Amino acid sequence: MSIYDKLGAKTAGIKARTVDKPTEKPLKTAPGMFLDATKRLDAAEAKVEELEARLKEAEVAGISEIPLDQLHEVGGRRRKLTEQQYGELKENLRNNPLVTPITVRKRAAGGFEIVSGNNRVAIFRELGRTGIPAAVLDSDEDQAEINAFYANLLQPDLPDFEKYVGFKRMISKHPELTYAQVAEGAGVSRSFVSQLMAFDDLPADAISILNDKPDALGANAAQDMAALVKKGRAAQVVGAIAKLAAGEIDQAKAVKEAAAEASTRVVSAKPEPVKIKAGRAAYCAIQRADKVLRIQFQSAQEAETIQEAIREVLERRAKELK
Repeated sequence: MSIYDKLGAKTAGIKARTVDKPTEKPLKTAPGMFLDATKRLDAAEAKVEELEARLKEAEVAGISEIPLDQLHEVGGRRRKLTEQQYGELKENLRNNPLVTPITVRKRAAGGFEIVSGNNRVAIFRELGRTGIPAAVLDSDEDQAEINAFYANLLQPDLPDFEKYVGFKRMISKHPELTYAQVAEGAGVSRSFVSQLMAFDDLPADAISILNDKPDALGANAAQDMAALVKKGRAAQVVGAIAKLAAGEIDQAKAVKEAAAEASTRVVSAKPEPVKIKAGRAAYCAIQRADKVLRIQFQSAQEAETIQEAIREVLERRAKELK
């Protein structure tokens, strides 16, 4: 139940008790009864507004400006931004106040570890700021890791590869969890988590490329590439992903290139026809291609004349082969 749900439950009781409280002297006239009810409703609403204000003040009080030199980054939690994304965020924070505070948790060794907001902290340092608004969470290390993952997962432009890395870290830290449980906690389908885990089947060299260029390959193409790896085409997959990361080809062409077989077909030289002459004039040309024997005469009349003789020769040969 959220803080505002709790507030609603409490104030509902206040309104009920205030409205139902009888007056000291029963009122008999309709105008008097209406005036009394109005006063009691106004009093109840004023009490509700006072409680809301106190709760909001308590919420705001949980956010304070923390010196940057007290903040510590935990490896693996920072979301990777492209150079353009980082530059746009920096210009935004240079010219505008921070709308969403970072989240942190206290460290046993002193200071605070960043749960969410590593890029914002880095930019504040580059801009020469000394502190940053932060909300302090009361959570253990495992919960902080989960909070950091889900904070990144909610980003609409988070690449599939980074989602895979996040799910991989969570599953590694909590091997007792099934894909279905992890998916339910993230609010996504189990099939989507399974699809993301196809990155697991890519060669180490491919993963290294994607660590530097996480937005190069999506989950659908990763599944296709993983299937090709299982067919023994790991080298072709790495080569295609390298070209993809370099911007030389798109994902569809990368999958096709990784799947393409090298051409092994040998083109046979076309045999030259054997020419037969009648004196100096050409009589016919004989040409064989595998099982086909082709005879071309200079005239249709001669072809018709020879056809019967050829038939007799072939019939005699067939009898000999019996």
